[in-house]
Amino acid sequence: MSNRQPILQQYYTRGRQGVFRSNEGYDTVAKTPGLDNQFIKKTLHPFCVYDAPRQLQERAESNLALFPEALVSFQAESGEMVLGRSVFVGADFTGQRNTFFSHNYVIPADRRDEFIKNPGKIFGVRTFADRHDDAAGKELPAVDDIPSEKGLSQDRKQLLGQMGVDERLFKQLLFAMMSSLAAKKKVFISLDVDISASSKSAVQLLEILYSCLPYEMRRHFGFLTFSNEPQSKKHIHVTFVEKGSIRPGGGHSDKDFLFDFSLGRVQNVDLQAGGHEYLDFAWEYVNEQRILDAFHEFCEEVLAGADHALALNIRTYYELCALYLIEKGRTSVYESKRAGVWQALNSYLGHGSLTRKKRLIELQEMLMRIEVEALSSKQLPDGETIKQMIESYRVTRQERLQMDLIRFLMDVLMKAKTARQSSYVAEVYKHLSSNRELFGFMMRTIFGYPQLVKPLFEDYMTERVAAVTSLDQMLKEIRFWTETEPQAMRNAVFIATTTEKVLRLFARERQKLAAAITIHQFFENIDGARSYADELLDELDKSLMKLVALDTLSKDDFQVLIALLEEKPQSFFGTLDMESRQKQEMLMNLAKLHEERSTPHPAEFFRKWDREAISVQQRMIQNMLSKPLHADEFPQVPLVFYREDHFGQEGFQFAELLEYVQQNGGEAVTLSFIQWTMSQRMFFEGKYLLPAYRQALKAFFLEEKGKRLRDKEWRKRWYAIRNADFRKLLDEVRSETANPLVKLFRHKATVISSAVVLLGAGAWGGYLVWGDTSTHVQPPETQPEPPRPPAVFVPVYRLMMDEPDIQPVRDVLGKRSQDASTGGQPVQTTTP
Repeated sequence: MSNRQPILQQYYTRGRQGVFRSNEGYDTVAKTPGLDNQFIKKTLHPFCVYDAPRQLQERAESNLALFPEALVSFQAESGEMVLGRSVFVGADFTGQRNTFFSHNYVIPADRRDEFIKNPGKIFGVRTFADRHDDAAGKELPAVDDIPSEKGLSQDRKQLLGQMGVDERLFKQLLFAMMSSLAAKKKVFISLDVDISASSKSAVQLLEILYSCLPYEMRRHFGFLTFSNEPQSKKHIHVTFVEKGSIRPGGGHSDKDFLFDFSLGRVQNVDLQAGGHEYLDFAWEYVNEQRILDAFHEFCEEVLAGADHALALNIRTYYELCALYLIEKGRTSVYESKRAGVWQALNSYLGHGSLTRKKRLIELQEMLMRIEVEALSSKQLPDGETIKQMIESYRVTRQERLQMDLIRFLMDVLMKAKTARQSSYVAEVYKHLSSNRELFGFMMRTIFGYPQLVKPLFEDYMTERVAAVTSLDQMLKEIRFWTETEPQAMRNAVFIATTTEKVLRLFARERQKLAAAITIHQFFENIDGARSYADELLDELDKSLMKLVALDTLSKDDFQVLIALLEEKPQSFFGTLDMESRQKQEMLMNLAKLHEERSTPHPAEFFRKWDREAISVQQRMIQNMLSKPLHADEFPQVPLVFYREDHFGQEGFQFAELLEYVQQNGGEAVTLSFIQWTMSQRMFFEGKYLLPAYRQALKAFFLEEKGKRLRDKEWRKRWYAIRNADFRKLLDEVRSETANPLVKLFRHKATVISSAVVLLGAGAWGGYLVWGDTSTHVQPPETQPEPPRPPAVFVPVYRLMMDEPDIQPVRDVLGKRSQDASTGGQPVQTTTP
């Protein structure tokens, strides 16, 4: 008993009742019990249809034999293959209406290859029913197989010629059928034959074309051998239609593939001349089904595991056909398009989903042998072929093949160099270097043959380095070699060439220190090249010391440069030239200043330096001072403004120093700075401020008429600085900037005080004298006059005070009267 799933059946026509309806009408009238009802309704019923030819209807043709059969086949979405036929059967059971009869076989998905690989089992079926007896019931048996006749036996090219199909039209038809699967276009064909013979001709033509379709395309292909009008149907790709029905607005799309044989017209099939390997192959072997089947089996093997996009693309079969022909020994196909063949081969070898690549690998070995033989005859492969051969290294994992390829490429380079084909050599290296794995493998092989190192490594490397135009590119070039072939780091020519290039490019950099740090950081991340890196970096740092402008360094730059130098061994400094060594000593001098945070006297600090070196260090210090200025940086400020005149006299630019502190710190920082200077011996001669510094301070406080001392709060702060000479300086500034009257008073205080005392004493004496005379000496016969109030004297210094204590006249007189009446004794009074 067979274990195969059975083939199910279904009948459809107009009857008294059906499987799904109890009254008369079109319906499934019988089916195999195992056939799903929903499958029948949704999948089979849309294809149970027959529209009689228009010309037979118009003449009321009654001869049923003249009506063409409609053979249909398609692949259901659930995987089954449907093979059916609809025929015109004349009057129905009522005898009043014409009807048709459809018989469909439903072939299980796992058995469809039995049919698609043997087109005779599709096109040779002669067991389709054209009627059903209601008395037989509504059940049909499942069948193990569908009997069929042998396929076409006569010469197919001759048969095609009888239908008017020449080579070009054959290729157009086959191209349209193959393209329709991926392009979502329909193919409509109208044969130039009598309507009664149209179905037979359609089946014959379709069987020939179908046998040329690759198996995977057949698994998705659907056809209908007769329809009275072009109609787009789901699952159907090729439809044969009644002659004269292909016309504008005839139910087809303007983009569909249209073949009207009667008019000799083909539309929307743009078949360019040449380059159609598979179409040429199919036409060549259309009469040799065995060869066509062998190619289809080759495609099955290569495309095992492929997705639909690859397996349904006509270009796929063009490429596989070329590979198949080469495999079979037709090397002319390879010689006509070497690069294209390698590219196609690489695409399939590199396709991750393909699971069976044995024949492709064998083909690759064959192509390699062909190229080696050609090279032995001094025939160099073209650049594009080289590119594709190099690409093959990535897709094949056969070590022997990879090694053969390496040797081949080395031989190509040597022969090309011998022939002085420099541009060709450059192109080969370009393709090689794009494949790091292959390039590294080749370079490792080259280093194993000392005689090859110069021509195949050093010459090429030198040309690459010469083409570099920027430091960034140069670092990438070094990284390329360290990652590709670390042995290059030990090659003397490589070391000398790259070091020289790095130094030359470094010299062109505007930001020298930043560039040097970039290079240092680059080599910190490079593994396996320590010796090479140390040697290069030593040369770089020598160049840096020679080229760097110290007086342009920022504080951060200075710290970075110091850190860089501190990592150097003592032997490094012995290799510096005189100028660089002096720069290094100046850097160390300032580094010591920052490290010790002391307050050196400028004369001591700059003792060993000439004027130019002092100036450079001063600019360096100034560049590193913070803005705003910090208190811990005060000791460095005097160093910036220290000057030595031509006669060796030491001094400071005190005015500029104070201005700098004020501009870069503000009033509060300036106060702190001046307070700090009061504790530094460099600003004093004994107990007194240096005259130049005192003069600068005085000018500083005299600015804007002593503005700094007019504010009461700030005056307190300035006077809080504990230094007698400084406070005396502040007094001088206050005196020189005071109000003229106050200034007069302050400067003449003693003189005025004495004058006031004398005037006061004289006035009092006069008063006493005049007072005695008025009491004891009176003119005769004259009445005594009432006493006058004494004149009130207000000292000048009281007028100059902000609130002079001037008593009202009446109070003074009242007091004087009381004193007189009491004999000069004080009397208690109450002020109203």
